[in-house]
Amino acid sequence: MKILTLNINSIRAHAESFIKVLRERRPDVVLVQETKVEDHAFPHILFEHLGYDVKTYGQKSWNGVAVFSKLSIEDITRGMPHHADPAARMIECVIDGRIRLINVYMPNGESIDSPKFPGKIEWMNHFSDHIHPLLNSEEPVIIGGDFNVAIMDRDVWNPKQYEGSSISAPAARKIMQEWLDAGWVDCYRHFNPDAENAWTWIGYRGGSLGKDHGLRLDYFLANHAAKKLIKSCEIDMLPRTESKPTDHCGLMLEIN
Repeated sequence: MKILTLNINSIRAHAESFIKVLRERRPDVVLVQETKVEDHAFPHILFEHLGYDVKTYGQKSWNGVAVFSKLSIEDITRGMPHHADPAARMIECVIDGRIRLINVYMPNGESIDSPKFPGKIEWMNHFSDHIHPLLNSEEPVIIGGDFNVAIMDRDVWNPKQYEGSSISAPAARKIMQEWLDAGWVDCYRHFNPDAENAWTWIGYRGGSLGKDHGLRLDYFLANHAAKKLIKSCEIDMLPRTESKPTDHCGLMLEIN
């Protein structure tokens, strides 16, 4: 099974390039973030002929997540249980009756001085409570999406430039590191421990793509049961280099 996670930065704005990615890479499942469209207006018809069933959790103009799958999608939960979040940031489901996927678009938080930053930390703490009992579950669980955290300085092209940013804030890094210390596996680093310039976000401005200036903000995390199934995890530049691209690269996970 090939699972792709991708922040699409508007499904309607980047549908054409996204369809090219789907045809070229042929993932079985896709976790999409920042769809930026309400459920009733989601362009399902563009993807159904490619063989995908699509489950959405969206809102107007902002946020929004979706799961595309060629396999059965069951036990769907929209939003984080026990956390009243007005933003559409999480959808959870079981694929093919055998693996639980959690698709997340975590809050950006802007800067550590922003009034939005405490909300980012609050969200991450609630998410910690949600995933804690899943770590040792016999059911394979994989979390994928845009975490809006560059967990180490080597995940930032210029750490000095991002001092004060929420994506490298110590408080956010601490929470995510606690997940890894507890046993959640950072799938990309599991297979690529020494990779440098491993960016999953490359901005549009300042020639960032050509200069290789980026951040690693997108992840797959696997619980103990899922770790036994993963075969590879690689960054896919195609979504970022297509015409009219999103500002994120894809992250492709392959499991048995």
